[in-house]
Amino acid sequence: MDHNEYRARVRSIRYFNTDTILFELSCPEIASFAKPGQFVNVSCGKFLKRPFGIAGADKDDGMIKIGVKIVGHGTENLSLLKEGDMVDILGPLGNGFDLDSFDSYILAGGGTGVFPLNFTYDVLSDAGKDVTVVFGFRNREQVVMAQEGFVVTTDSGDYGIHGNVITGLDSLVLKGNPCVLCVGPTPMMKGVGEWAKSKGLRCFVSTEQHMACGVGICLVCVCKTKSDVPGEDFKHVRCCKDGPVFDFEEVIL
Repeated sequence: MDHNEYRARVRSIRYFNTDTILFELSCPEIASFAKPGQFVNVSCGKFLKRPFGIAGADKDDGMIKIGVKIVGHGTENLSLLKEGDMVDILGPLGNGFDLDSFDSYILAGGGTGVFPLNFTYDVLSDAGKDVTVVFGFRNREQVVMAQEGFVVTTDSGDYGIHGNVITGLDSLVLKGNPCVLCVGPTPMMKGVGEWAKSKGLRCFVSTEQHMACGVGICLVCVCKTKSDVPGEDFKHVRCCKDGPVFDFEEVIL
């Protein structure tokens, strides 16, 4: 669908810790069309909006969720929002995950990647798909969006499995040929992609790049994918418009 800008009301705010927040926004238009893997651009009191993966959507309730980690002035401004405040929001943007072509899925995430994967898990579960979730965090304080039955790892070992996402993936007993969907820091996505490749599994990653317009015009968010043109090793694509989801075998991280 075409992207549009809307006014959204902050319905609720949940603080997970000192720097991570989950917002529920009333925006029926985006809630009606949002798909897992897509994102929205949200006004933050600065010149440019900030992109956030959609962490949940309820068509009947007209609500979407976004997770915000405070890392700069824009996200710090968003952290000051109160219930009832209004924000401008552009979306839904980008191409989401393919949730129809496979019978089973493994979702692997870390950092703010756990938010869009939470939305993905909810949709897959509602569709009756076989889905396993592995989330990795630095320590117990950073553990967010971990539902019952998820495999959770921490670098510190003070919660869940001591290790990283790959450690969690290695703990799984694989059945069949699940598709791996991954969102998180680039080194983690590289590791997950290589893990999936070693198991003969398809893997799709969602790139988290700095973005400006979010609609493919400004070219701030370009990344490299393999080229099929003789003599060319790669080509540039726009993460916001051509992605943010790419086949791990095609994207150059």
